[in-house]
Amino acid sequence: PVEATPSPQLLRQRIRNNIIAYLEVAASAQEQREYERSVPIAQVPNEMINQWEDSVQPDDFAWYGEPVFTREENQAMQDFHAHWSAVADATPNPMPYSVELLIGTPIWDRFMGAASVALNVFMKRGRFDGEVEEQF
Repeated sequence: PVEATPSPQLLRQRIRNNIIAYLEVAASAQEQREYERSVPIAQVPNEMINQWEDSVQPDDFAWYGEPVFTREENQAMQDFHAHWSAVADATPNPMPYSVELLIGTPIWDRFMGAASVALNVFMKRGRFDGEVEEQF
């Protein structure tokens, strides 16, 4: 059976959950280390930079609107994106293979701190259902 295309709201709810999952890893050295251990083929530093772009289109933050995203959450995404962009520009090229080489550096501390701030905003409401539209 072919899965029906999700409604725009359900799509936003799923993307919201992806953003939260990303921020949980981005904000935590422990989660990044665990990711590196559990997925040894992943280059976690690259993943941390590239995965943000998988869920967020920075040229259209208006898409991340109410009711799925509050104004505060939208602003937190924009603020994190500004830090993410600066970090992406400032990290080594090529990126180190292991996240251990970045953890504790000023640029990675900035990245993790910005992710933590954004995550705290999102966790005020937390994850939404990925299969059923929330009623607001």
